Amino acid sequence: MTRQQSTDQNSCQTAEAIGKRDSRTNLEIDGVVDGTEGAGNTTDLERSGSCPDLAHGVEKPDDEYIRTSLLSYPWYHGVLFGRVTEKLLKWENSYLVRRSILKTDKFLCISARVDNKVSHFPLNCNIEGWSCAKLFERFPAMPNKRYHHIWQLLDAWSLVVNYIVPVRRNKLVVLHSQILPDSVPLGHGAFGEVFKGKFVPIGGTEPTEVAVKRMLGDPKRINCQEFCQEASIMAMLEHRNVVNLFGFAALQFPMMIVMEFVPMGDLKKYLRQASNISPKQISLFALDIANGMRHLASRKVIHRDLACRNCLITKEVRVKISDYGLSVNDVEVVVKNLRKAPIRWLAPETLNKGIFNEKTDVWSYGVLLTELMTRCAADPLAPRDLKEVQKWIKEADHPHRIDGGDPRDFAEMVDYCCEKSPSARPTFQIVKKKVQAIYQKYADLELAHCLSPNPNQSPNVEKKKSEDRKSNTDRRGNNTDRRASTTNLTRKKSRDGGGGAGGMGTARRRGDKTNERKSKGSHTGGNDKNDKGGTMKRMQSARKKDKGGAAGAPVQGPAPAPAK
Repeated sequence: MTRQQSTDQNSCQTAEAIGKRDSRTNLEIDGVVDGTEGAGNTTDLERSGSCPDLAHGVEKPDDEYIRTSLLSYPWYHGVLFGRVTEKLLKWENSYLVRRSILKTDKFLCISARVDNKVSHFPLNCNIEGWSCAKLFERFPAMPNKRYHHIWQLLDAWSLVVNYIVPVRRNKLVVLHSQILPDSVPLGHGAFGEVFKGKFVPIGGTEPTEVAVKRMLGDPKRINCQEFCQEASIMAMLEHRNVVNLFGFAALQFPMMIVMEFVPMGDLKKYLRQASNISPKQISLFALDIANGMRHLASRKVIHRDLACRNCLITKEVRVKISDYGLSVNDVEVVVKNLRKAPIRWLAPETLNKGIFNEKTDVWSYGVLLTELMTRCAADPLAPRDLKEVQKWIKEADHPHRIDGGDPRDFAEMVDYCCEKSPSARPTFQIVKKKVQAIYQKYADLELAHCLSPNPNQSPNVEKKKSEDRKSNTDRRGNNTDRRASTTNLTRKKSRDGGGGAGGMGTARRRGDKTNERKSKGSHTGGNDKNDKGGTMKRMQSARKKDKGGAAGAPVQGPAPAPAK
C-alpha cells in the first residue's frame, strides 16, 4: 500500500544538514528569538502563582479545566502566539483567552487590547478557583477574589470597563473529538507523526478520510511555534494543486493538523516506481506544480522546500504541493544561518546571503524539472557531495543543465528558471504559461495519433495506405466519367434515330406516312395536277436509281485485245 509522505519539517529525510547540526529547526529565521512571546506593540506580563507542570502523561489542572469547561466558549483559542494574537485584537477592550507557551512553561492567559496596547494577563488557579493578579492590579475596582470559572472573572472585568469585546476563534480550529484516528501510519518524524484518520465536521454526519499530523511527546516552544506556523500557512491556501487544510486542533494537547488525504504517495517515489511515463504526463505534472506555486506566490507565501519529495499524487494522477513546515508568509525573508536546508535545490543568493523570495522558489522549480526529466534517478547534482554542490551552484553559469532527460522541451525552461541573476528569472505566472504551451504540444500530438486509422502502425505504413486510397479514388472517378460519356452517346443516338427501339419506331412512322401519300395519289388519277406531280416524282426517283446504279457498278478494266 502506498503511503502519504510525512510532512514533518524536522525530518532529516526531507533536508540535508550543513554546518552545525544541533539546531532543532531547519532554518533559523531572522527576527525570531526564543523565549519571547511576541513582537511589535506586545507586552508579556510575568506569570505569578501558576500551577507547576506535572509529570509527563498526567493531566494537568489546566488541561482538565480546558477539557471540561473552556472548549465550549468561542473566545477560547487554544495555543496561540503573540504575533498572531496582536493581529486578532483590533478594537479597544477586545479580548481572547489562549494557552501561552514560554520556554519552560505553559499556562492560560487573557490577552486584551487596553489603551491601544496589547497586554497579556496570566491566569492562576488552585482548588478555590481562578484569579488574575495582573488584571486586578491594572483595574483596582475589580473584586480581588477567586472565581469558580474564567467567564465569571471576565464578567467582573466588564462591569468595571463598561464593555469588553470577545474575539471568536477561527472556524478552522476544530475539536479533538471531531478527529477519529485510524491505525494506519503514514509517516514519522523526530517531533511528530502522520496517520490516516476520519474527520467529522461540525453539523456533519458522514466522516471524511483525512491525513492527520500530530505532535509527539512534550514539545518545546519552538516546535509548537513551527507547528502553528505550518497550520496558519495552510489556512491561507485553497487550490486544486495544493494539499488543503480541513482543521487545526490546537485547543488541547497534542496539537494536530487535519489535512486532505492524498493516497498515491509522493511524486519522487512515483517517478521511480512507475514505468513508461509519457512526456505528456510529465508535462502535466510540471503544469500542476506551476499552477500550485503561482497560487502560493499570489498569497505571498514562500515555500522554501519545493522538490518532488514534497509533492503528492492523487488517484487521478495529478499533483498537489505539500509540506509547508519551512514556508513563510512574506514577500522576502533573510535567514541568519542555514542550519538544515535542502542545499541541492537552493539558489545562489540563498547560499550567499540567506535570501528567500518568489525567485528562489522559481530556482527550486527549475531543479524540480530536472527531477521530472530524469524520473528522480538520482538527487540533483549527484554524485557531488554538499560542499561540491555549494561551490558548483555559486560558480557554474548553468549549474543544473543536463545532457539527457525527457522531455527535452524542459531543458530551456531549466536554464530560464535557474538564471544566476534573480531579475532574469521568470515569475510563476510566466512559468505557468510556458509550461502550458509545452503540455498543449504533447496533448495535440497524442490526439492526432489517437485519431489516425491505426495508431499502432508505423507512419510509413499509414502513408502507403493513404496513397493506395487516393489511387483507388482516382480509378473510381475515371470509371464514372466513362459511364457518363456512354450514357450521353446513347441518348444522342436515340434522338437521331440511329438505333434502338425509339429510332426504329420513328423510321416506321415516316414510312407509313409516305405510303399513305402514295396511296392518295393513285386514287386521284383524274386530276392532271396530281398526276403531273406523281409523274415528276417517279421521274426523279428513276433518275436517282440510275445514278445510284451507275455509281454502284463495278469499274471495268480495258477491253482485251482481239485475238490475232
